[in-house]
Amino acid sequence: MKIILALLLLMFLAFCGYRLTFRSFRLPLFARSFHLTGTEFLFLGLLLGPQFLNLVDAETHKGLDPLIALALGWVGLVVGFQFEISKLKRFPFEYLLAAQFEGLFTLVVVFGTAYVTLPSLFEMSKPMVLVAALVLSAAAACSAQTGLGLMAPVSVTRKEKDLRLLRCISSLDGLSALVFIGLAFALRPSPLLETSWIWALVRGMAVGVGAGLCLLLLFTLLLHRRLSESELTLVVIGMAILATGTASVLNLSPLLTCAFIGMCLVNVSKQKERIYNILISVEKPVYLLMLVFLGLEWRIDAPVIFIGAFLYWSVRLMAKVSAGFLVVQSIPALRTHPRYLGFGLLDQGGLPLAVLMDFSRSFPGDVTGRVLGVALVAVILNDLASPYFLGRFLKEKGN
Repeated sequence: MKIILALLLLMFLAFCGYRLTFRSFRLPLFARSFHLTGTEFLFLGLLLGPQFLNLVDAETHKGLDPLIALALGWVGLVVGFQFEISKLKRFPFEYLLAAQFEGLFTLVVVFGTAYVTLPSLFEMSKPMVLVAALVLSAAAACSAQTGLGLMAPVSVTRKEKDLRLLRCISSLDGLSALVFIGLAFALRPSPLLETSWIWALVRGMAVGVGAGLCLLLLFTLLLHRRLSESELTLVVIGMAILATGTASVLNLSPLLTCAFIGMCLVNVSKQKERIYNILISVEKPVYLLMLVFLGLEWRIDAPVIFIGAFLYWSVRLMAKVSAGFLVVQSIPALRTHPRYLGFGLLDQGGLPLAVLMDFSRSFPGDVTGRVLGVALVAVILNDLASPYFLGRFLKEKGN
């Protein structure tokens, strides 16, 4: 009964919050950024969780795991539909090269720092240090353009060429992040204790790709004939449920499994536009629901979490700014863009939060809660600071 009541409460909060969040009120710039990203729902989940009101205790939270997996799978499908090859080809090659360099540079810098620093902050096994470093670097690599909607239209119009480059980078750097999170799930601590890490990696990738291809074949057959709107909606919902259920049974990531299926479907299905419209219609309530679940897992019970969060945020900031500077200086065709291109790449968006939720769900434990706490505090710091840096970028005149 408690699980049902908790489910109804969370669904009510997600859909009611959708009516209030993502709407512009007369607030200071940093507060508008905080509100329009739905970050307040993290605090709502924290309030409902075991550390405060305990309305959703650990046992109830565990019983809601299928709903968490479904939310992750839905986000994964939406993310996968962003990688349509025919649309990506419209960007110049230099833009695509810049996107890959920026993402990989941030990944490497944050991964190296996290791998060295985490053992001094928390008591962790070596396999868990590797997994946590991969997850934190994957979350750090992602960029979004949420803050552009808060800026004055004149400033945005004046930087149209620069913003096109930013949109390309923010659309593609999530791909390298998905690869890193895939490595983290392939290198789970349990397989590492049983056999070599190479075999664990090969086995995890083989099972994940095999399951994804089988599900893709099934969904392609279902979508082969023209379906009515209600039939297609039923197929999409069933597709998400079956994919996330299969991923859970096989101990895979629902986010990655559905992202792989989404990437394939958007490039082979003739009904991709209709499918995407169905997916995007409930994206925001699903996103808010995911934030509440993250808040339930959030741990801020030690000062070291805040120290680690500030360090993590600082390293990501330096990595993004450095990557933007190197991209502009090293690619001749991009030298007309501002040197501080990285100032426009600090917004994180929803994918890093999905990555963190997937990590928390698949690697339960006290250490995971602490690592999640570090990442979420850093996300809040970024929400507060990124409008300032984006404003600085829009004022840059270039080289």
